[in-house]
Amino acid sequence: MYALLGITDAVYSNLISGGAYFRIIKAIIVTGIITVAAWIIAMILGMLVSYLTCYEKKLLSGIGRALCFILRSCPVVLLIWLLYYVPVVGFNVPAIAAAALGIGLYGAGSYSEILTRSAKREMEGFSENIKKSLSHSHFTAVIPEAIENSLFEIKRLTVLLLQFSSLAGYIGVGELTNVMSTIGHRNMYPFFSIFFCIVLYLIAAAIIEAIFNKLILRVKKRREKEDIEDHKPVETVE
Repeated sequence: MYALLGITDAVYSNLISGGAYFRIIKAIIVTGIITVAAWIIAMILGMLVSYLTCYEKKLLSGIGRALCFILRSCPVVLLIWLLYYVPVVGFNVPAIAAAALGIGLYGAGSYSEILTRSAKREMEGFSENIKKSLSHSHFTAVIPEAIENSLFEIKRLTVLLLQFSSLAGYIGVGELTNVMSTIGHRNMYPFFSIFFCIVLYLIAAAIIEAIFNKLILRVKKRREKEDIEDHKPVETVE
């Protein structure tokens, strides 16, 4: 009985008391905005870096490889601090934007490496002339194929960017981890607060997994259908 009352009190204190539910909903929205914005930045910048790495002359290719290494090797929290605390061309970046950009820059390095590895694997054995012709259709042909071949790795990267959103609290952003930690310490129920926060992140990760698994299955079915059509015997008219 006392255990049940304790759980009830923890739920009320952490999720309802003092409008906690409103703060949690707002934190979920902020976390979602940071994650989506970081993902978009990672995808766009990652494709551009992969283009440099795949096709251009040695100098630009070297720049692409250097960017890839730097972005995926820098600690994400330091990127966020750098963007937030150091003015960029005399302009202070807003906290949410700094968090999204810092996480997105890390994602861009990892995403470009994923695409480059997949694209080069596809182009193995091609002549230089064919590779040069493919460079003109990199974003319309090579990249879509590389994405389809790398959906599992992209799924893992997306979940990782979601997890990194918790670092936004270091610069005072009211994301989910920051808000739940504050509520838990205020109401003296840190265990419940941390556990509930983990559950919410697991739900978000499960949604991402489900979306990508569906995409992977759709690509697999389409390719199987294309293989069947390619091997279908051609009927001849007598």
